Amino acid sequence: GDPMKRTDDGFYFIKQMSNGDHKVLVDPVFAKDLAERVTDPANPSIIGPIIAHVSNPDTKFTYIAMVNCLRHQGKYFKQYDLKGCADDKLILHDGQPVPAVHKRVWSCHIHMGCGGEARKTYKQGKIEALYNPHLPSTKEHKELLCAAIEKDCEWLKERNLMDYSLIVGVVDKAENEEYDVRDVRPDDPLYAGKPLVSVDPDGKTHVLYVGIIDFLQKWTAGKTAAKAIKSLEHNKATIKPAPYAARFVEHFEHVLLAVNGDIEAQKEKRDNRQLGHRCYPLVRR
Repeated sequence: GDPMKRTDDGFYFIKQMSNGDHKVLVDPVFAKDLAERVTDPANPSIIGPIIAHVSNPDTKFTYIAMVNCLRHQGKYFKQYDLKGCADDKLILHDGQPVPAVHKRVWSCHIHMGCGGEARKTYKQGKIEALYNPHLPSTKEHKELLCAAIEKDCEWLKERNLMDYSLIVGVVDKAENEEYDVRDVRPDDPLYAGKPLVSVDPDGKTHVLYVGIIDFLQKWTAGKTAAKAIKSLEHNKATIKPAPYAARFVEHFEHVLLAVNGDIEAQKEKRDNRQLGHRCYPLVRR
């Protein structure tokens, strides 16, 4: 991805923009619409707000300052980058990064099964991320999240945008552990990065952070060509904005689990739905 740096307080990221992303954001109508969407009190959004867009006259590079949706600065149990397709990945497990070991056409050793433990761990993480990610919430939070995702995806589809992700961080709080959830807008029911606290039937506390990021990708002629090249690959990210949005909405309706509901029934519904969407063998744990 593009170079990125987190501020010391953990609240923001400074990110160098690609030319394509810059062209989308430099449109004043789009910028105004985005500001209105992420601040709409009647229809909460989980799109990660962009608070500044600047250019360096010497280097000609452009940058954005954006809200960090994962503000917790302590240990995360899980972090995911999710799109509802084969590009989903586990990026952190039990506080440790999961290095990406891609299977490229030229990676002969991986095609021969010689990727080692790192490749095995990465692939198992991708399977988990797509089929059974650890996304604990309450019934109330799940309802809010699904409504926000549907509204956000409709907004993105109308602007011909796709390839966005749901960035997710999960903190599983130890018993009697003191924990600052850093809720900067406690009166708002939902926003990008709001800590969503749930307690499962075993009394374990979970804190879920989510936000939609990387949402400035337009569907272009280049994307059409990429889709054609990847035509033999199953369930990939490079599809038109309308089906991308529909898949995104449907996926998270199934994989978000309410810990104060019937967990087994929710898992069965999730797994049955996945049977027609598999691009990896389904691993049950």
